[in-house]
Amino acid sequence: MAPRPRISSARWALSSARRLMSAARPVLVAGALLALACGRGGEPGEEPVAEVGDETITVEELAEYMKRTGRGANREAVRTAVDNLVDLHLVEMRARARHRPTPSESLQMREWQEILLINQFREDVVWEDVQVDEAKLRAWYEENVGEERKVRHILLRIPPTAPEEEKARARALADSLHRAIEDGADMAELARQHSEDPGSAQQGGLLGWAGRGSWVEPFEEAAYATPAGELAPVVESQFGYHVLRVEDTRRRSFEDLRDEIEQQVMMPERGEAEQAYVTTLMENSGVEFFEENVDRFIALVRADPQEEPTGEQRELPLATYRGGEITLGELWTVYRSLPEANKRAIARLDQAGMIQALSTLVQQRLLLDRAKEADVALDSTRQSQLEERIDQLYVEAYLREAARAQLDVPDSLVRSYYDEHAEFYRGQPFDEVREQIRTVLQTQRMQSMQDPDAQMKLVEAVADSQAGEVEVTIHEDAFDDVLEVLAGKYAEEGTEPPTERPQAPAAAAPPAAAAPGTSTPPPAGAGGETDATNP
Repeated sequence: MAPRPRISSARWALSSARRLMSAARPVLVAGALLALACGRGGEPGEEPVAEVGDETITVEELAEYMKRTGRGANREAVRTAVDNLVDLHLVEMRARARHRPTPSESLQMREWQEILLINQFREDVVWEDVQVDEAKLRAWYEENVGEERKVRHILLRIPPTAPEEEKARARALADSLHRAIEDGADMAELARQHSEDPGSAQQGGLLGWAGRGSWVEPFEEAAYATPAGELAPVVESQFGYHVLRVEDTRRRSFEDLRDEIEQQVMMPERGEAEQAYVTTLMENSGVEFFEENVDRFIALVRADPQEEPTGEQRELPLATYRGGEITLGELWTVYRSLPEANKRAIARLDQAGMIQALSTLVQQRLLLDRAKEADVALDSTRQSQLEERIDQLYVEAYLREAARAQLDVPDSLVRSYYDEHAEFYRGQPFDEVREQIRTVLQTQRMQSMQDPDAQMKLVEAVADSQAGEVEVTIHEDAFDDVLEVLAGKYAEEGTEPPTERPQAPAAAAPPAAAAPGTSTPPPAGAGGETDATNP
């Protein structure tokens, strides 16, 4: 079987793993995910660096993963990254084979598909008559796109309340560093040693490409007054003293920015076209709202304690339109699937606000119906977005189940903990404090899972369980290609790869690896951005 082109796991893989601490609560996946076409082909970066069964990890995919996760730029880092992505592909395969979507997950997947289909319909049909004016796009470019600068800096912080002596010492150090750089010292190395800007210090002080309005005023004035390749005089801002050098300048071409400019410039006209289309659609669809039933729904969401609607109530229409309706039961199902913050917001709506929300739902239903009638199909980018989000849902759900298993604390471990710390319980019987101790140990384990390295170990454990079941091939001869593509990504951004991979924050050791007594037991009866930018 020929390997099927893969959407990029790199864009969601680590974020999926890092959300596993939500083992005791749902993971909410928000925001659209940008798709990146991957697979075999003649374009640079499309050659395979690994095959996992019939799936392919490309040079481009791996380089993107390394860029997003802040890894170094050497062959050892490539090897570690490809191993991680192989594990994540194996987990995806296991999740697809074994996880059965819950009703809520199935609803979520259907909603994703419908939203993308409506967006496709807007582009193909609703905006069809809105002509793109190339002259207007170029005029916007000339007026709004200026020169960008790539700057390297060293920040010496000064608290607002610092005494004059402290300010003088910081200024003297800034002047000393400035002279050293003028005399040929490596500014990147000095930045790593002295800069107190956590966002850029480990990048050798490099801030990347930015235009006007990106930095605080004194810093920006100095950056734009200094020619490329030269040091500016020492600058004082509200953050402290800056030693800065302009590394390079550029103005991005119209061709590079055309699609973004089109979205910006054409948005008002497309919005007007859509509003006119939707208004006509609603007028021609016989939309009717049932205020008494809307009030019943409001009463249900505000009830304390909240009760499920009866079968008869579920059938009540809240809104009808030619060809369909929205019932109280349908809206209740949507309501129950929402995060608590969204539920509270809905409970605050009055009748007019609820009808406005229903009107939006009716509009979406009507647009979806028209999209289906027009036989609109998702383009390759949107289809990739949909597949990617579904993959993410499967993997997160499956790993959540694995995480829950790790949170289970057997009675034997609880008893051992009790025996080792009996003096803390002052003679309380074991049965009285059993669940309290179990909660303490579960909390330890959950805290340990917030460490990204621990989360990747969970991924590795699931992947290892498939050893021998799936054929894996890694092409080490493509590692240099990965590094070349990665270098291009950093150059485009105007930054540099970190000298080493960022270390994960310290986390509590899991009880499984340390004796339960290593944590302080509860008392008896206790219940269980960079600083050169605008702030």
